[in-house]
Amino acid sequence: MSSVEAAAHSALEVLSIGVWEGEPLSLEPVLDLPRLRTFRASPGTLADPLEISRLTGLEFLELCPQDWRVLLDADAVPRSLLAAGIEVRNDVDPLPVVDLANEILARWDRPLITRTTLEGSLGPMP
Repeated sequence: MSSVEAAAHSALEVLSIGVWEGEPLSLEPVLDLPRLRTFRASPGTLADPLEISRLTGLEFLELCPQDWRVLLDADAVPRSLLAAGIEVRNDVDPLPVVDLANEILARWDRPLITRTTLEGSLGPMP
């Protein structure tokens, strides 16, 4: 589909915004849809990530770290979430992503991701 508005209908349960080359999109057309449970958006596709806070029936949300940061900083993560995903690219340092995931997990009093650091030598390379 070419826009959020084109996808909006009363039976919509899953909305996924992939790579989008136009202007960032508003979620206004889907904010009042009662059955929308799953939402994911690729990096740079949302005009205002804070609109997500108005999707009160969400059970799953997947966003890039920057959009998660906006929601977390504004204390606007939907409380209805049962699961979350963080979309990262190959060139992203994983440690800040773990910190972000732990911040999300802590909001629901879930166990945090444990870090283990191994140090040593594998010996000379053949």
